[in-house]
Amino acid sequence: MSAPPFPTAAAAAAPALREAPGRALETPGAVEVLQNFRIIFRSARRHFHEVEERCGLSGSQLWALSVVAGAPGIRVKDLARAMAIQQSTASNLVEQLVRAGLVSRSRAKPDQRTVQLHMTEAGAAVVGQAPSPLVGMLADALSRLDPARLALLNDLLLELVRTMREADLSARHTPLADIR
Repeated sequence: MSAPPFPTAAAAAAPALREAPGRALETPGAVEVLQNFRIIFRSARRHFHEVEERCGLSGSQLWALSVVAGAPGIRVKDLARAMAIQQSTASNLVEQLVRAGLVSRSRAKPDQRTVQLHMTEAGAAVVGQAPSPLVGMLADALSRLDPARLALLNDLLLELVRTMREADLSARHTPLADIR
């Protein structure tokens, strides 16, 4: 006999036994933290939207372009490290920027195997009209925190991630602008 197309009442009630449906946040501190996360996410999204409107680039493309601008001749693996992303993600960003005429590739001398990245004049024009911060609001804010406070924040966020039921750890190396 095949399984019913819809869960039985007992099966549907099982998740409710593990978690109270529609449970309100009762801890005032949790409410404030949730509200602060909302402010952070909305502010970051607004900035990414402004970047797309003014530059025609995603936030991660602009960040990559700004890293290349600040480090002429950078290699893809160093770009990936600077942005805390996978090398394959950095390669994809570079490919998009090259196709758009904003970045060029060249072979390093004397080692012709090494590919270096350079911003083009068109790339410089885009950076010139881009809204600040070029790296994105959250990355910029984090870079301005005191190292001890940043370490504390990281410890607390790791604790939060560990308590989440289905934390998507693959997002660790995805630019915030590309998380959907």
